[in-house]
Amino acid sequence: MNPARITLSTHTEISQGSVLQWPGKRLALEMAAPGARMVERFPAAQSGLLLHGDNRDSLAWLLAQGYAGKVQLIYIDPPYDSGVTWTSRVRLRGQPAVQIGERTEYTDGWPPGGYLQFMAERLLLLRELLAPNGTLWLHCDHRRQSHLHLLLEEIFGPECFLNTIAWRSQTARGAKVHAHYFPHSTHYIHIFGRTGEGQPAWNPPRREIVLSRAEAAAQFMQDEKGFFRTSHPGSYSFEKLVELHRAGRVYAPHSGQVIVDEQARRVYASNGGNIGIKYYLTKRGRSRYVVSRTVDNLWEDLPGLGTIPSEDVNYPTQKTTGLLRRIIETATNPGDTVLDAFVGSGTTVAVAGELGRGWIGCDANWRAVRTSGLRIANCELRVAGGEEATGEIWRVGDEGVTGWQGEGVTGGADAQVAVTREEGGLRVEIRSFRSPAMDGLISQAGVESSGDWRARVQAVLIDPAYDGQVFRAGLVDAPKGKAALVKGVYTLPLSNRAVGPVAVRLLDVAGGELLAVVSVDAILKRDA
Repeated sequence: MNPARITLSTHTEISQGSVLQWPGKRLALEMAAPGARMVERFPAAQSGLLLHGDNRDSLAWLLAQGYAGKVQLIYIDPPYDSGVTWTSRVRLRGQPAVQIGERTEYTDGWPPGGYLQFMAERLLLLRELLAPNGTLWLHCDHRRQSHLHLLLEEIFGPECFLNTIAWRSQTARGAKVHAHYFPHSTHYIHIFGRTGEGQPAWNPPRREIVLSRAEAAAQFMQDEKGFFRTSHPGSYSFEKLVELHRAGRVYAPHSGQVIVDEQARRVYASNGGNIGIKYYLTKRGRSRYVVSRTVDNLWEDLPGLGTIPSEDVNYPTQKTTGLLRRIIETATNPGDTVLDAFVGSGTTVAVAGELGRGWIGCDANWRAVRTSGLRIANCELRVAGGEEATGEIWRVGDEGVTGWQGEGVTGGADAQVAVTREEGGLRVEIRSFRSPAMDGLISQAGVESSGDWRARVQAVLIDPAYDGQVFRAGLVDAPKGKAALVKGVYTLPLSNRAVGPVAVRLLDVAGGELLAVVSVDAILKRDA
């Protein structure tokens, strides 16, 4: 493949059969590979990339960089063609967290044929990035799930279809309970392999159900060893059944006894009926019991965000860590690469990093990239040191635009930052932060503003030796939850310190960003 240009289309044998039609349909793509530059680096549990720009450009750039056939799992949660303008809340931090407005994140509206053409072009690129034994998991809702299934068959081939997961994403409540022809409470995840040959990576998941003693007694039988269920012995040999009987694991119904007939090589129940093999529940603690179940394609055991609000990072259409953990553990092994081309709130890349997988996330919305980066780096207060893994943010596409210009710059904002020498390093103290945009939101909301500047700040990142080009965050302070505040005072070690000023990036709760750069040459010379 010529790295300067990307040319893709469906294969002739794939495009035969049932296909979709839409205005302007074209299942071919030819484009120049875009340029890109790194704009930020931050500490992470596992190294990876966040690509800011149109994901079509980002995927083409990955192909040009040699990622073709290198991605083991692609999970995408694209727009749903819902016609909704999605917003997030703007809240002051602290107790209580006061809402002062809303911010538009993206609009999910499309002209006739626009949505399917958008998806087709990106699926063509994603197919080329997928490893031969890799899988693509496409998350959607009721609006377009049938169209997307047919589109995937046309691009990947019907023989590459593996399954469709039905996930209960929410429980009907409020106005939903009165929905005509039943509420929509289910999402769908189409799974396709790269080719119809070979075996995709597959680690079959199990789910645990925890029961109280009363619940276990109501559902299971019990003997001196504990609660158990039984299963037909199937094709077990005579020798295996004898071994299981000696271990006390063969059950005879109707209060009968297990009879072992050595001469006839037969194991049977004295009072008739079929013998069964006992499978015991695992006891956990003093009065809890765990039963393990096979996971099929109906996922009702993984709650949506409405049930676990503690995971909420204030980004629309966020998916839960439990959902992504199951997908990633099922379809990959440690060291594999996971790609999310619509990274959104960053759940995919955050979970992939925690599980020891390499990760790549793409999004055109700067706040999605920023939110994802903070989730990856977030350890309450994280200071880089030694040869740690890092996450990198790259701006893909228009090289004349930085990662923040026109997307989150806090106009007219200012901060007072003091850097002093103390034993063991440099002390960085943020003494104040002010933003006219934030003042306007607070005034418009008619709420009382805390005198603590930290109520307006979501996170603080510090580059201890800023080179003016790439912001290398040696320290990240991004507290979890709505109430916690940034610390505001930090100590940076001086050992092996590169030459350069200290740069402090403040991220306010409305999505604005301020970069304050403080020269420390005079401080170091004075104290030398």
